Amino acid sequence: MSGGLKRFLNDNKQLLIMIGVIAGMFIILSLTVNNFCTVRNLTNLLQQIAPIAIMSAGATYVLVIGGMDISNPAVMAAAAVVGVYYMTTLGGNLVAGAFVILLTAAFMGLINGFAIAKLKMVPMVVTLSMMTVGTGLATILSGTRGLPTLPAEFSDFLNKYTVIVILLAVVIILDFILVRTKFGRMLYYIGNNAKTARISGIDSEKITMITYTISGLCAGIAAVINTASIATARANMGPQSQILDIISAAVIGGVNPNGGSGRVRDAALGAVLIVGLTNVMNLLGVSDYYTTMVKGAIVIGAMGIASFRVHLAAKKGA
Repeated sequence: MSGGLKRFLNDNKQLLIMIGVIAGMFIILSLTVNNFCTVRNLTNLLQQIAPIAIMSAGATYVLVIGGMDISNPAVMAAAAVVGVYYMTTLGGNLVAGAFVILLTAAFMGLINGFAIAKLKMVPMVVTLSMMTVGTGLATILSGTRGLPTLPAEFSDFLNKYTVIVILLAVVIILDFILVRTKFGRMLYYIGNNAKTARISGIDSEKITMITYTISGLCAGIAAVINTASIATARANMGPQSQILDIISAAVIGGVNPNGGSGRVRDAALGAVLIVGLTNVMNLLGVSDYYTTMVKGAIVIGAMGIASFRVHLAAKKGA
């Protein structure tokens, strides 16, 4: 085996494993489910995967620096409700409304980052609080009757093909930034050793604030997609259980929850597995409780494997 090929296989081991597992799942589904491998069905599946994959991309950035953000679903719902409230109740422009959604989500992410970086608060506590705030804000604005339906133009423009393009663009851009830029390298440095990163001159506080803002922005992109899908917004469009799918996708994709390693592309493939698993279990008539239990077990297993790899690497280096 040539040195170049060996290096490629070693550097992309996680990617190849994910592709192999996904290919196996798709082969099984194509043999057991009628019309599964049709363009219509596969594009519908990608449209369904997109919000989870995009939020997993944002979560990857946070996990790489050793942080945690469990507020994404609530931020997504709150931003969607604010945007739809602006477009319907306040009579705002549809394009401006999409930007309101993105800015609202990014601002909520910035608040998370500020509290964690500047006020030295615990990430889990901060994002749990933001989850509560987001849910409350969405509930207040949507009211008991809900919000009006958006004009058809909004959903028509953000059709499934546009959503797939957005998904690919977000994954490619964020993965490139993480792996190929100075900013991305700083994220890895902070995740591996925050103290050493500060000594090296990296502004950890600024980087942390930007990272949580990116996570919020990804929730905003998911909010725009979900809003177009249902042509309105609801407080319950971001259930708390959805954070399990988001974190599961990242961890299954090889993102180390302790920080320092992981890629956006692999987290996105993890989202394909998670959503695919959910669909398979729904087809089999398995209860949601069992599905959640299985996904939780997968996360624990993936975290265990990651910890074992770190232990082996440390043992070899000793």
